[in-house]
Amino acid sequence: MRTVIILAALLFATPSFAMDDSNVPHFWTGAALGIAADTVAYHYAKRMDTMERIVVSSGIAFAPGIINEIVDNYRHDNHFGWDDLGYDALGALTGTLTSELINGQFWISASGRQIRLVGKW
Repeated sequence: MRTVIILAALLFATPSFAMDDSNVPHFWTGAALGIAADTVAYHYAKRMDTMERIVVSSGIAFAPGIINEIVDNYRHDNHFGWDDLGYDALGALTGTLTSELINGQFWISASGRQIRLVGKW
């Protein structure tokens, strides 16, 4: 039960109270990239331990946010946003931690008659 509460807090309790409308896409894009990067690392990088996988996956998920802000710095209608970069990083870390919980706790169990989502609590 504790894992479900942590997972719900990470996924659904976004820091929306501290965000304006321009920061929400940065957070959710980072979170989606964090989930994707960590899921790939979880299944294919067997030599990495958990902390190493979290650091690498968060870095990979954070890289597009850095590139986006550098491009914004050189466009005339926009500027480099440290707050956007912070929400990119927060989203990447949140997505990575969520993916670690999902990949480590849930799996699909299938038999001839049913398919179940099973969790280790």
